[in-house]
Amino acid sequence: MKLSIRLTSSMSAEEMAPFWPDIVACLEKYCRRFGDEETVSNILKQCAEGRRQLWIVQDEARRVILTPITEIVSIDATGETRLNLAEVGGERLGECMPLLEQIEEWARREHGAKRAALTGRKGWKRLLEPLGYRPTAVIWQKELGRE
Repeated sequence: MKLSIRLTSSMSAEEMAPFWPDIVACLEKYCRRFGDEETVSNILKQCAEGRRQLWIVQDEARRVILTPITEIVSIDATGETRLNLAEVGGERLGECMPLLEQIEEWARREHGAKRAALTGRKGWKRLLEPLGYRPTAVIWQKELGRE
């Protein structure tokens, strides 16, 4: 099974056209999990503005099965450039994890990124630790209620 990954900003509108239904389906799947934090239209708007990057993972039949979203950020205190693995929606995530190396290489080569970061659930541990990632913080949240 050969999976491939592509950065969509290097694709023409004509190349992208047949993939939009699958792309939107992947993003909708993500947004259903985090509906109070993100929307498909906001993700696509940020990608179109160049603030984030939309990647597509295609299966053997060239069907889009996963849509990683990345962001290149600069840490104000140090000026360090960092790859932020912002969102990912779709299927076959475990199989796609080795493709993360291509995103990391792009961030190093094109942007001089020195580090990659991801904020996610505890379940990411089993997928990320084998790739050299380690937890450095935990995010705790509390609902403050409504007035």
